Amino acid sequence: MEMHERLRRLPWSSMDGKTEYVTPGDGLINQIADSTEAHIISMARDDAAQALSMVERPEVPRAELRLALSKLASAVKDVAHVAELRGERLSEPAYDVAARALAEALRKSLPGWGHE
Repeated sequence: MEMHERLRRLPWSSMDGKTEYVTPGDGLINQIADSTEAHIISMARDDAAQALSMVERPEVPRAELRLALSKLASAVKDVAHVAELRGERLSEPAYDVAARALAEALRKSLPGWGHE
């Protein structure tokens, strides 16, 4: 049985809105995708910090709070997308073997863990 390598879904779409993929590895496109995901997370942290700062100041106009909330909602959506992309990569076969080995080791070392 031949095993095919799973493709990595990229954190951006093509110009016509289609999902783009790349073969996993250390290539340039994968490095750009990693940097893009890290940038998305960093920007979300900045948006969260700014929103919290605004909430603590009673003089901030309601319109500014609404704008901050809109930016924060967009950031959460983007970070959730990154989480989905990373979750897809964690479910690759190589990780499945490691996850099963870890689960077995935990079952043996932690009484009652994994026994329903």
